[in-house]
Amino acid sequence: MTRFMIVLRRLALAALALTVPALSLAQAKWPMEKPMLIVVPWPAGSSFDVVARLLADGIHKKYGNTVIVENKTGASGNIGQAFVANAKPDGYTWIVTTPGPAANNALTFKNLPYNPLTDFTFVALTNRDPNVMVVRKGLNVNSFKEFIAYAKANPGTVKMGSPGNGSYSHMTQLALQDLAGVEFNIIPYRGPPQVLQDLLGGHLDAGMALIGNFMPQVRSGELKVLVVFGEKRDPALPNVPTLIEEGYPFFSQPWTGMEGPKGVPREIVLEMNKTVNDILKDKANVEKLALRGMTAAPSTPEEFEKVVRGELDKWRPIITKYKVSAE
Repeated sequence: MTRFMIVLRRLALAALALTVPALSLAQAKWPMEKPMLIVVPWPAGSSFDVVARLLADGIHKKYGNTVIVENKTGASGNIGQAFVANAKPDGYTWIVTTPGPAANNALTFKNLPYNPLTDFTFVALTNRDPNVMVVRKGLNVNSFKEFIAYAKANPGTVKMGSPGNGSYSHMTQLALQDLAGVEFNIIPYRGPPQVLQDLLGGHLDAGMALIGNFMPQVRSGELKVLVVFGEKRDPALPNVPTLIEEGYPFFSQPWTGMEGPKGVPREIVLEMNKTVNDILKDKANVEKLALRGMTAAPSTPEEFEKVVRGELDKWRPIITKYKVSAE
């Protein structure tokens, strides 16, 4: 073989190596072979549902494929999460999930039908949004310090609405009791809408949930927001201090993220990660999320996995101490 032919052969092999990932995706016809499904383990209209539909629209615009969003609700998100855990790992089934079903339910359910750390492929975070604490308009407190003083003066009588036993907000309320040395009368509800309803009706003194659940009423003056539980102040509430600023080294910042079943091919994961991050970086989409009190948080798959694993370490002491059970 002549030197010229050897050089040509080497160049051809190098070109082939560069095209292997593309050929792999093309051979599988991903993502055009069949409709893509994005599962949401929470009801339609929830903030998580909004994120899923934003991603579905962006994915469809990029590839021209059919993307279906389906709400598979129940059992604190476990039904939707288990469905995806058992799906074929071909890149056509995903879930837009949250800390409960994606991590903490492993601590609050005795017989979880999946392992949140080993039965899924991590794709990307989509957003991180802090819990906030609000109080009814008629409660005579105007700052977090005043609220804590009031709670200490009236132990066990401050009615604090929780979106449900074992929820992120519920665990945050328990942590706050320990941090501030107070005792609330924590009342569980089926979700944030029911907490909001009883706050407006004067049946609760305070409530806690993701910021987006209370924003319209905070803006209208029907509720007062006293503290943000994020690592830093939220752009939607720049004048509201964080719990850290109030002297308590703690934050409670739930997240939303995309996962697939275990075993999705790496090249598809990386392609989907890039697609999701591009959608989240689009200015119009950032603004859409901001209107709902949500902050886009693009990430790598590895960064997302680290966040999920960190949840279990963060909440295990609280769940153990208070024997929190979602069942």
